[in-house]
Amino acid sequence: MMSKMKCFGLFAGCALASGALYATPTYSETFDSANTWSAGTPTTSNYTFNANAGLPLSGSALPSGNKVLVVEGSAFYTHSSALPTKPMVDMMVQTARPDDELGFPSSENTSDIQIAVAVDSNGKFNAYCKNKSGTVGWYKLSDTVYDATGWARVSFLFDYTVSPKRCQIRIDGQPVMSANGYLTAGAAASDTANGAWYTLANDVSGVSSMKVIGCTAIDEVVLDGTSTSYALAGGSDASGVPYSWYDAYGIAWTPAASYDNSGMSVAAKHDACLSPFDNQVFEVKSMAVAEANGTATVTVGIPEFVATPGRKVVLDYGTDKTFATKSTQDVTAGQSTVEITAPAGNVIYYRLRATTAQ
Repeated sequence: MMSKMKCFGLFAGCALASGALYATPTYSETFDSANTWSAGTPTTSNYTFNANAGLPLSGSALPSGNKVLVVEGSAFYTHSSALPTKPMVDMMVQTARPDDELGFPSSENTSDIQIAVAVDSNGKFNAYCKNKSGTVGWYKLSDTVYDATGWARVSFLFDYTVSPKRCQIRIDGQPVMSANGYLTAGAAASDTANGAWYTLANDVSGVSSMKVIGCTAIDEVVLDGTSTSYALAGGSDASGVPYSWYDAYGIAWTPAASYDNSGMSVAAKHDACLSPFDNQVFEVKSMAVAEANGTATVTVGIPEFVATPGRKVVLDYGTDKTFATKSTQDVTAGQSTVEITAPAGNVIYYRLRATTAQ
């Protein structure tokens, strides 16, 4: 156990993070006025994060003068009733580190904890949860090392509709995709791509309390009854994929990643108005021998898609896989095959691409 709990941040029975854009939350606390947390004192700090101002990333330092909750020992908040179904907890947490390995003080009853997150002495986030073998304990979330004096946004998205109950942990808005993410037994294959789901240490429903143990600070706490209110700030990556699109599917902001056997990157899936893990492959459905006029038709298969508002989808095809020279044909939502005139050559390349609607 820990002989010294220097800068040890722990969240039990709930989640953490901030900087999101929300509908009216069930509970929110900026600590800039009256404090509703027991045994906690909001004190002036040089770090503040505004839940309505976009997405702050780790180490962000905003203007001084606002307050955060500085914890020495423990602080907790209890909601009047447990939140059902798929609640979310989001807040900013100081990435402080303990002197010794992770553990719980002897006064803590770990049987009351659904899930906890803490920064280890090496600066890496860990989760207290149940693993695939049913053992409850601390497990590394990722290899990312955080500054001991910085801040990170941490979010818990719970799912109480499955058995055993589970939680997805996000750091700075992105689902933790580490191999140490212990997926709930029997989870759908798509859940692997949709962010690691951690089995709760105690298989109970409803978030009613949040607790911080050690010596750390938190700010911008939001507790909501549904994770659908979780939304990232605007913006996009270098490939033009909006961060909100990644977040809608619960995947990391990596445009080159591929989550199925289609051979298409995440960026290509976005441009084609497809799910990043629809698990479909483009294939030739049929061919015809050239007629007297020298033309032949080919029927190709395409994954069905839902068009993004303001965009239309087209099929490019040709004998050049870079599509420097290509023919283009419009396709419609729900269409599963397209008939094209075969270009001259032994190989045909084709792709879906979204363009601005005309």
